[in-house]
Amino acid sequence: MFANVGFRTLRTSRGSIYGSCSQVINFSKRTFYSSAKDGYQSNGSNGDGYSANAQTGPFTYKTAVAFQPKDRDDQIYQKLKESIKSPTGEDNYFTTSNNIHDIFAGVADGVGGWAEHGYDSSAISRELCKKMGELSTTLAEASSKETLLTPKNIIDAAYARVKDEKIVKVGGTTAIMAHFPPNGKLQVANLGDSWCGVFRDSKLVFQTEFQTVGFNAPYQLSIIPEKMLKEAERKGSKYILNTPADADEYTFQLEKNDIVMLATDGVTDNIAADDIELFLKDNSARTKNELQLLSQEFVKNVVSLSKDPNYPSVFAQEISKLTGKNYSGGKEDDITVVVVRVD
Repeated sequence: MFANVGFRTLRTSRGSIYGSCSQVINFSKRTFYSSAKDGYQSNGSNGDGYSANAQTGPFTYKTAVAFQPKDRDDQIYQKLKESIKSPTGEDNYFTTSNNIHDIFAGVADGVGGWAEHGYDSSAISRELCKKMGELSTTLAEASSKETLLTPKNIIDAAYARVKDEKIVKVGGTTAIMAHFPPNGKLQVANLGDSWCGVFRDSKLVFQTEFQTVGFNAPYQLSIIPEKMLKEAERKGSKYILNTPADADEYTFQLEKNDIVMLATDGVTDNIAADDIELFLKDNSARTKNELQLLSQEFVKNVVSLSKDPNYPSVFAQEISKLTGKNYSGGKEDDITVVVVRVD
């Protein structure tokens, strides 16, 4: 923890759009824990997280969504009217429900660095979530092949549609998507630094890992005109250009009463998993209305911390570790969560 004196107040920058240039600092991937002794489980592509004690279902799911965009008084946003109108800022989300036993959900975070270049950073995350929601419903109705329903395949198809429709001219976004099927075997695909965590009896039992190329520079799905790519190459720079194939895949067996959270980095740059555990220990929800109130209260608390200049946020601690200088303060950002209760 930080002391209360002798610290620089944190002034944060927007996410980087470059993969190799002087402004990107190489830094190890953030994790929520210091050692395996903490008992947190992070499953890679081949792990199934199966528990011999798991209930067989069929499971039902309740969902809630809460969000708060960051203040957009910065001069760069004054010419970006569509971005200012976005109720979730540069974040976006979707949830679809074929029935109470089968739902899809996801969040995406438009990379804010594009706003500095005069582009609406919310456009690509908004269009991607729209397409993921549409495909989640249509594929479930039209296909009997489970392989077509994987979150990674849906992200791939949604990204292809966004590129084909050409509504988005320039931009980049992270994406995380989850499928909650009747048997409770959670499927997740993640590209970038958004996050999914499963809490059981208020304890973290599963989480995804962040994908970054450097400090504050996440993997991202981008749309960049050829002219801009060539100009960057001429200057010796490279944009971050990932594909859905780069997404990590996870499976994890859920149990009844689990709480699952999908969140953008506005949450995880400010608080750690043990903070979420404490919140869930003090706040429970069984009904859908209670879950909505819990989600809103959670976001309200994170927003408050993000604006506290003395708060030792995860982001401030990373910068302190990286630079060898002491920084404090929350990281103001768009904050979006989708919270799911398993019944």
